[in-house]
Amino acid sequence: MHGSLILVVAMMLVKVIGAIYKIPLANILGGDGGGYYSTAYDLYLPIYTLAMGGLPVALSRMVAESVGEARFKDTKALLKIARMSFLVTGLIGTFIMLLLTVPYTNFVAKPGAIYSVLLIAPAILFCCAMSTYRGYYEGLRNMYPTAVSQVIEALGKLVIGLLLAWGVKQYCLNEFERLGTVFGKAVEADAAGTPMRELAEIAAMPYAAAGAVLGVTLGTALGALYTVIHYRITGDKISREEYLNSPPARPMKENFKALICIAVPIVIGSLVTNISSLVDVTIVQKQLDVVVTGSADAIREMYGSSIKAGLADGDISNYLYGCYKMYAYSIYNLVPALTSVFGVSAIPVLATVWSQKNKLEVRSNIEQTVRISSMIALPAGLGIMALSGPILTLLYSGNPEEVAIATPILRILGITAVFAGLTVPITSMLQAIGRVSVPVKNMAVGVVLKIVVNYILVGIPSINVIGAPVGTAVCYGYIFFANIYCLRKYSGVHISFKSTMMKPMISAVICAVSAVLAYSLTAKIISSVKACALTSMAIACLIYLISLILLRGIAKNDLLTLPKGEKIAKTLEKLKWIR
Repeated sequence: MHGSLILVVAMMLVKVIGAIYKIPLANILGGDGGGYYSTAYDLYLPIYTLAMGGLPVALSRMVAESVGEARFKDTKALLKIARMSFLVTGLIGTFIMLLLTVPYTNFVAKPGAIYSVLLIAPAILFCCAMSTYRGYYEGLRNMYPTAVSQVIEALGKLVIGLLLAWGVKQYCLNEFERLGTVFGKAVEADAAGTPMRELAEIAAMPYAAAGAVLGVTLGTALGALYTVIHYRITGDKISREEYLNSPPARPMKENFKALICIAVPIVIGSLVTNISSLVDVTIVQKQLDVVVTGSADAIREMYGSSIKAGLADGDISNYLYGCYKMYAYSIYNLVPALTSVFGVSAIPVLATVWSQKNKLEVRSNIEQTVRISSMIALPAGLGIMALSGPILTLLYSGNPEEVAIATPILRILGITAVFAGLTVPITSMLQAIGRVSVPVKNMAVGVVLKIVVNYILVGIPSINVIGAPVGTAVCYGYIFFANIYCLRKYSGVHISFKSTMMKPMISAVICAVSAVLAYSLTAKIISSVKACALTSMAIACLIYLISLILLRGIAKNDLLTLPKGEKIAKTLEKLKWIR
């Protein structure tokens, strides 16, 4: 919990910075620019996963075990192996992405995304370098380097990415207006009477998106630079005496083999998910292209004024996809990103007590991780579902067209966020107890379900892009139930659903209902949608906390691990709010 708290604070800072970045970025790029930006990420993620693999998790687990056994020479040797491995895989990953740039962008019919894909490729190398030290320090139960590097990476992306996106867009607009041309053609307005300015904005989006992506790459470079400098200055706090008194290190081959044996199933699982997700999003985009090509008029009629008048029929699919990924998906992704820190922090602790066969501590760690994850994922997911429209309006009021399209998508993703938010830490715990192949199999089945559902639903004109979040919900719903069953089976811990999930679930339902009621009431008094959204969210959070306390959903052990937790626990015990 101490490590998780550090990562949670960092994650909150990163998400605040991310909101400051994503909100104006979405307003700068819109749905069409967001489509190019998201297309680059869709190719980047599976290649990044392949390059980085499961090495950070494997490194964290092996370092934790070697420290627990006082094998400090092995600890140092593992870092050397990881550095060499990451350098090689980072370079190979970057080269593969550069090689696939043109074929991929042509295949998904997004040639304008080529600049974004090229500029994000070097981020693979920088992320691999950064992950070496993150995994090493996490194994030492020192979460500060991971936390600080995350914040530096986010700040770099914010400052550099926004400046480049805005600057490139303004430069392009000024040049198009000065020359009076778009793509080399003299234009004042198109046949439909769309003004030159709007046409110029559409033409500028591939370049503005590329500017934003370059900010992402430079942000990862800054994060990687910090981790290297931090290690050079502070080291790992393993004393010379501890190092000299530790047993001789195992042969490099043996350590490398052990690292790979743990990493390979994890990377296969991540690869299955990411490659399948790449196939999935490619199917979503291709199906959208098919639907728009065959039913463009019906799609325009369905969304009405939400589809910009200057968009050609061929650009509508990119625009809808941008609304899905840039607006709705980025909010949904906050939940699993936040709960993932509990999984990261649980791995070294759980791996240590598991190797020591301490059944009592294994049970305590598993139940505490599930309970804390539930306390976050359940109210966040149901709250997003309840206030999808107001949340989007609060964040992206400058783009009402995109908000209108993204609202029903986010409503479905709210339910998905619950499953995804709980799945991530459970997957990490299965990896910590040595069952690294189990999540792989469950992920593979879930992703196949996702692909099938998306192919069918997105291909129906009356559903189109709204089918994409449905497939994601089916995928994570299956993975969650399969993973929780496997965790109970292989750990031997019969998790108490009443204390870990039931009480947070009841409180979360009360929270969501109160959010809807509060928004309806405040809307009658306050005319501002933003003010209503903020007020209703604050009321819902307060009611959730009160209901959780009244239901005794917070355990004393959870509080004791927090700063000043003993005093808080004593106060709540006196009030009989905890046992």
